[in-house]
Amino acid sequence: MRIATAVVNWNSPDIPDVFPWIPYGEALDRMVEAGYDATEWGPSMPTDPAELGEALGSRGLDLVGAFVGLGFRDRDRWDAELERAMGIAEFLAQNGGRVLVAAEAGDDRRRGEAGHVDESRGLSGGEWRSLGEGLNALGRRLEPLGMTLAFHNHVGTYVETPAETARLLDETDPALVGWCLDIGHLAFGGGNAIDLLPRYAARVRHVHVKDVDAVVLAEAKAEGWSFGQALAHYIFPPLGQGIARIPDVVAALRGVGYDGWYVIEQDTAPDPTATARANREYLEGLLAG
Repeated sequence: MRIATAVVNWNSPDIPDVFPWIPYGEALDRMVEAGYDATEWGPSMPTDPAELGEALGSRGLDLVGAFVGLGFRDRDRWDAELERAMGIAEFLAQNGGRVLVAAEAGDDRRRGEAGHVDESRGLSGGEWRSLGEGLNALGRRLEPLGMTLAFHNHVGTYVETPAETARLLDETDPALVGWCLDIGHLAFGGGNAIDLLPRYAARVRHVHVKDVDAVVLAEAKAEGWSFGQALAHYIFPPLGQGIARIPDVVAALRGVGYDGWYVIEQDTAPDPTATARANREYLEGLLAG
Protein backbone atom coordinates (compact mmCIF):
# COMPACT_ATOMS: atom_id res chain seq x y z
CA MET A 1 0.00 0.00 0.00
CA ARG A 2 1.17 3.52 -0.76
CA ILE A 3 -0.18 6.95 0.10
CA ALA A 4 -0.51 9.65 -2.56
CA THR A 5 -1.96 13.12 -2.81
CA ALA A 6 -3.77 15.00 -5.59
CA VAL A 7 -3.38 18.49 -6.97
CA VAL A 8 -7.09 19.12 -6.26
CA ASN A 9 -6.05 19.71 -2.65
CA TRP A 10 -4.47 22.97 -3.83
CA ASN A 11 -6.21 23.65 -7.16
CA SER A 12 -9.87 22.62 -7.19
CA PRO A 13 -11.44 22.80 -10.67
CA ASP A 14 -14.91 22.70 -9.11
CA ILE A 15 -14.64 26.15 -7.51
CA PRO A 16 -11.68 27.99 -9.11
CA ASP A 17 -13.32 31.36 -8.48
CA VAL A 18 -13.55 30.73 -4.74
CA PHE A 19 -10.04 29.37 -4.29
CA PRO A 20 -7.95 30.59 -7.24
CA TRP A 21 -5.36 28.17 -8.59
CA ILE A 22 -1.72 28.53 -7.75
CA PRO A 23 0.96 27.74 -10.38
CA TYR A 24 1.29 23.99 -10.78
CA GLY A 25 4.97 24.04 -9.86
CA GLU A 26 4.13 25.67 -6.56
CA ALA A 27 1.44 23.04 -5.94
CA LEU A 28 3.96 20.26 -6.60
CA ASP A 29 6.45 21.90 -4.24
CA ARG A 30 3.78 21.98 -1.54
CA MET A 31 3.07 18.28 -2.04
CA VAL A 32 6.73 17.55 -1.31
CA GLU A 33 6.65 19.95 1.64
CA ALA A 34 3.71 17.98 3.03
CA GLY A 35 5.69 14.75 2.78
CA TYR A 36 4.27 13.06 -0.32
CA ASP A 37 6.16 11.20 -3.03
CA ALA A 38 3.27 10.46 -5.43
CA THR A 39 0.27 12.24 -6.90
CA GLU A 40 -2.61 11.94 -9.30
CA TRP A 41 -2.60 14.24 -12.31
CA GLY A 42 -5.06 17.15 -12.43
CA PRO A 43 -6.09 19.77 -15.00
CA SER A 44 -3.82 22.48 -13.55
CA MET A 45 -0.77 20.28 -14.30
CA PRO A 46 1.13 20.06 -17.61
CA THR A 47 -0.50 18.29 -20.55
CA ASP A 48 2.79 17.74 -22.33
CA PRO A 49 4.27 14.38 -21.23
CA ALA A 50 7.86 15.60 -21.31
CA GLU A 51 7.08 18.72 -19.29
CA LEU A 52 5.07 16.67 -16.79
CA GLY A 53 7.84 14.11 -16.46
CA GLU A 54 10.42 16.79 -15.77
CA ALA A 55 8.18 18.55 -13.23
CA LEU A 56 7.50 15.33 -11.34
CA GLY A 57 10.95 13.76 -11.65
CA SER A 58 12.81 16.83 -10.45
CA ARG A 59 10.78 16.66 -7.24
CA GLY A 60 10.91 12.90 -6.73
CA LEU A 61 7.17 12.51 -7.33
CA ASP A 62 5.64 9.42 -8.95
CA LEU A 63 2.50 9.64 -11.09
CA VAL A 64 -0.38 7.43 -9.95
CA GLY A 65 -3.12 8.17 -12.48
CA ALA A 66 -5.87 10.69 -13.12
CA PHE A 67 -9.58 11.37 -12.75
CA VAL A 68 -11.95 11.80 -15.69
CA GLY A 69 -15.73 12.26 -15.87
CA LEU A 70 -17.29 10.36 -18.79
CA GLY A 71 -20.67 10.68 -20.47
CA PHE A 72 -21.22 7.01 -21.30
CA ARG A 73 -24.86 7.17 -20.21
CA ASP A 74 -25.51 8.68 -23.65
CA ARG A 75 -24.82 6.00 -26.29
CA ASP A 76 -24.33 8.67 -28.95
CA ARG A 77 -21.30 9.99 -27.04
CA TRP A 78 -19.54 6.63 -26.71
CA ASP A 79 -17.01 6.97 -29.51
CA ALA A 80 -15.91 10.47 -28.56
CA GLU A 81 -15.73 9.61 -24.86
CA LEU A 82 -13.74 6.43 -25.49
CA GLU A 83 -11.21 8.33 -27.56
CA ARG A 84 -10.95 11.09 -24.95
CA ALA A 85 -10.43 8.57 -22.16
CA MET A 86 -7.83 6.65 -24.15
CA GLY A 87 -5.97 9.86 -24.90
CA ILE A 88 -5.72 10.58 -21.18
CA ALA A 89 -4.67 7.00 -20.45
CA GLU A 90 -1.93 7.04 -23.07
CA PHE A 91 -0.71 10.38 -21.74
CA LEU A 92 -0.55 8.99 -18.20
CA ALA A 93 1.22 5.82 -19.28
CA GLN A 94 4.12 7.85 -20.68
CA ASN A 95 5.00 8.87 -17.13
CA GLY A 96 4.16 5.66 -15.31
CA GLY A 97 0.53 6.33 -14.41
CA ARG A 98 -1.38 3.07 -14.14
CA VAL A 99 -4.86 3.98 -12.82
CA LEU A 100 -7.60 5.71 -14.81
CA VAL A 101 -10.20 6.90 -12.30
CA ALA A 102 -13.50 7.33 -14.14
CA ALA A 103 -16.70 8.88 -12.86
CA GLU A 104 -20.09 9.44 -14.45
CA ALA A 105 -20.13 12.94 -15.94
CA GLY A 106 -23.17 14.29 -14.10
CA ASP A 107 -24.82 17.55 -15.15
CA ASP A 108 -25.80 20.91 -13.69
CA ARG A 109 -28.95 19.53 -12.06
CA ARG A 110 -27.14 16.70 -10.31
CA ARG A 111 -24.31 18.97 -9.20
CA GLY A 112 -26.97 21.23 -7.71
CA GLU A 113 -28.46 18.26 -5.82
CA ALA A 114 -25.19 16.94 -4.40
CA GLY A 115 -25.88 15.19 -1.11
CA HIS A 116 -29.64 15.53 -1.47
CA VAL A 117 -30.47 13.85 -4.77
CA ASP A 118 -33.88 12.62 -5.90
CA GLU A 119 -33.09 9.05 -6.95
CA SER A 120 -36.41 8.80 -8.79
CA ARG A 121 -34.93 11.25 -11.32
CA GLY A 122 -31.87 9.11 -11.91
CA LEU A 123 -30.78 7.15 -14.95
CA SER A 124 -33.21 5.11 -17.01
CA GLY A 125 -32.64 1.41 -17.58
CA GLY A 126 -31.22 2.15 -21.00
CA GLU A 127 -28.86 4.77 -19.62
CA TRP A 128 -27.62 2.35 -16.97
CA ARG A 129 -26.90 -0.24 -19.65
CA SER A 130 -25.15 2.32 -21.83
CA LEU A 131 -23.01 3.51 -18.91
CA GLY A 132 -22.05 -0.03 -17.91
CA GLU A 133 -21.30 -1.19 -21.43
CA GLY A 134 -19.27 1.94 -22.14
CA LEU A 135 -17.12 1.35 -19.07
CA ASN A 136 -16.64 -2.30 -20.02
CA ALA A 137 -15.53 -1.22 -23.49
CA LEU A 138 -13.05 1.23 -21.99
CA GLY A 139 -11.72 -1.44 -19.64
CA ARG A 140 -11.01 -3.72 -22.61
CA ARG A 141 -9.15 -0.98 -24.44
CA LEU A 142 -7.03 -0.18 -21.40
CA GLU A 143 -5.81 -3.75 -20.94
CA PRO A 144 -2.97 -3.53 -23.53
CA LEU A 145 -1.63 -0.48 -21.69
CA GLY A 146 -1.51 -2.41 -18.44
CA MET A 147 -3.80 0.15 -16.87
CA THR A 148 -6.52 -0.31 -14.27
CA LEU A 149 -9.96 1.25 -14.75
CA ALA A 150 -11.44 2.20 -11.39
CA PHE A 151 -14.93 3.70 -11.24
CA HIS A 152 -15.34 6.56 -8.77
CA ASN A 153 -18.63 7.07 -6.91
CA HIS A 154 -18.99 10.85 -7.00
CA VAL A 155 -21.47 13.36 -5.62
CA GLY A 156 -23.03 15.59 -8.24
CA THR A 157 -23.23 12.71 -10.72
CA TYR A 158 -25.72 9.94 -11.47
CA VAL A 159 -23.66 7.48 -9.43
CA GLU A 160 -23.66 9.16 -6.04
CA THR A 161 -25.79 7.25 -3.54
CA PRO A 162 -25.09 3.80 -2.11
CA ALA A 163 -27.86 2.28 -4.26
CA GLU A 164 -26.49 3.94 -7.41
CA THR A 165 -22.96 2.83 -6.58
CA ALA A 166 -24.10 -0.76 -6.06
CA ARG A 167 -26.02 -0.74 -9.33
CA LEU A 168 -23.00 0.57 -11.24
CA LEU A 169 -20.85 -2.21 -9.87
CA ASP A 170 -23.55 -4.75 -10.74
CA GLU A 171 -23.86 -3.35 -14.28
CA THR A 172 -20.14 -3.71 -15.05
CA ASP A 173 -17.77 -6.62 -15.56
CA PRO A 174 -15.54 -7.13 -12.48
CA ALA A 175 -12.70 -8.25 -14.73
CA LEU A 176 -12.77 -4.94 -16.61
CA VAL A 177 -14.03 -2.30 -14.17
CA GLY A 178 -12.79 -1.94 -10.62
CA TRP A 179 -14.07 0.39 -7.94
CA CYS A 180 -12.35 3.57 -6.86
CA LEU A 181 -13.92 3.74 -3.42
CA ASP A 182 -14.22 7.37 -2.44
CA ILE A 183 -14.92 7.12 1.27
CA GLY A 184 -15.96 10.75 1.67
CA HIS A 185 -18.14 10.97 -1.41
CA LEU A 186 -20.06 7.90 -0.29
CA ALA A 187 -20.73 9.49 3.11
CA PHE A 188 -21.66 12.79 1.44
CA GLY A 189 -24.08 10.84 -0.77
CA GLY A 190 -25.92 9.34 2.18
CA GLY A 191 -24.11 6.07 2.83
CA ASN A 192 -21.02 4.56 4.35
CA ALA A 193 -18.34 2.39 2.82
CA ILE A 194 -18.64 -0.10 5.69
CA ASP A 195 -22.11 -1.04 4.47
CA LEU A 196 -21.00 -1.77 0.89
CA LEU A 197 -17.67 -3.46 1.54
CA PRO A 198 -19.09 -6.85 2.63
CA ARG A 199 -20.50 -7.26 -0.88
CA TYR A 200 -18.08 -5.25 -3.01
CA ALA A 201 -14.68 -5.26 -1.30
CA ALA A 202 -13.24 -7.46 -4.03
CA ARG A 203 -14.02 -4.72 -6.56
CA VAL A 204 -11.86 -2.08 -4.83
CA ARG A 205 -8.84 -1.25 -6.99
CA HIS A 206 -8.15 2.29 -5.80
CA VAL A 207 -9.17 4.40 -2.79
CA HIS A 208 -9.76 8.12 -2.36
CA VAL A 209 -9.66 9.13 1.29
CA LYS A 210 -11.61 12.05 2.66
CA ASP A 211 -13.91 12.68 5.60
CA VAL A 212 -17.26 14.49 5.86
CA ASP A 213 -18.29 17.16 8.34
CA ALA A 214 -21.72 16.21 9.74
CA VAL A 215 -22.68 19.80 10.61
CA VAL A 216 -21.79 21.14 7.16
CA LEU A 217 -23.54 18.19 5.50
CA ALA A 218 -26.74 18.85 7.47
CA GLU A 219 -26.63 22.51 6.47
CA ALA A 220 -25.95 21.61 2.84
CA LYS A 221 -29.06 19.41 2.81
CA ALA A 222 -31.23 21.94 4.64
CA GLU A 223 -30.18 24.80 2.38
CA GLY A 224 -30.09 22.76 -0.85
CA TRP A 225 -26.46 23.61 -1.56
CA SER A 226 -24.71 22.55 -4.73
CA PHE A 227 -21.47 20.56 -4.69
CA GLY A 228 -19.50 23.77 -5.18
CA GLN A 229 -21.25 25.51 -2.29
CA ALA A 230 -20.54 22.56 -0.01
CA LEU A 231 -16.87 22.63 -1.00
CA ALA A 232 -16.68 26.34 -0.28
CA HIS A 233 -17.99 25.62 3.23
CA TYR A 234 -15.35 22.91 3.80
CA ILE A 235 -17.66 19.87 3.65
CA PHE A 236 -14.52 17.70 3.79
CA PRO A 237 -12.72 18.20 7.14
CA PRO A 238 -9.32 16.85 8.18
CA LEU A 239 -9.24 13.06 8.34
CA GLY A 240 -10.68 11.62 11.52
CA GLN A 241 -12.86 14.66 12.25
CA GLY A 242 -15.94 13.55 10.34
CA ILE A 243 -18.54 10.80 9.95
CA ALA A 244 -16.94 8.61 7.28
CA ARG A 245 -15.57 6.06 9.80
CA ILE A 246 -12.17 6.05 8.14
CA PRO A 247 -10.45 3.80 10.72
CA ASP A 248 -13.15 1.15 10.25
CA VAL A 249 -12.97 1.38 6.46
CA VAL A 250 -9.18 1.11 6.40
CA ALA A 251 -9.33 -1.87 8.77
CA ALA A 252 -11.92 -3.57 6.56
CA LEU A 253 -9.81 -3.02 3.44
CA ARG A 254 -6.73 -4.40 5.16
CA GLY A 255 -8.79 -7.38 6.24
CA VAL A 256 -9.55 -8.32 2.63
CA GLY A 257 -5.97 -7.80 1.50
CA TYR A 258 -6.29 -4.48 -0.33
CA ASP A 259 -2.79 -3.41 -1.33
CA GLY A 260 -3.38 -0.55 -3.75
CA TRP A 261 -3.12 3.23 -3.48
CA TYR A 262 -4.70 5.44 -0.86
CA VAL A 263 -5.03 8.91 -2.41
CA ILE A 264 -5.76 11.58 0.19
CA GLU A 265 -8.05 14.33 -1.04
CA GLN A 266 -9.72 17.10 0.91
CA ASP A 267 -10.44 19.42 -2.04
CA THR A 268 -10.67 22.56 0.11
CA ALA A 269 -8.99 23.56 3.36
CA PRO A 270 -8.03 26.88 4.97
CA ASP A 271 -4.37 25.77 4.91
CA PRO A 272 -4.06 23.03 2.25
CA THR A 273 -0.41 22.17 2.86
CA ALA A 274 -0.63 21.87 6.64
CA THR A 275 -3.84 19.87 6.26
CA ALA A 276 -2.29 17.58 3.66
CA ARG A 277 0.61 16.90 6.01
CA ALA A 278 -1.69 16.18 8.96
CA ASN A 279 -3.87 13.93 6.83
CA ARG A 280 -0.86 11.93 5.67
CA GLU A 281 0.35 11.48 9.22
CA TYR A 282 -3.12 10.39 10.33
CA LEU A 283 -3.45 7.76 7.59
CA GLU A 284 0.11 6.52 8.13
CA GLY A 285 -0.81 5.95 11.74
CA LEU A 286 -3.85 3.89 10.77
CA LEU A 287 -1.88 1.80 8.30
CA ALA A 288 0.89 1.17 10.81
CA GLY A 289 -1.52 0.01 13.49
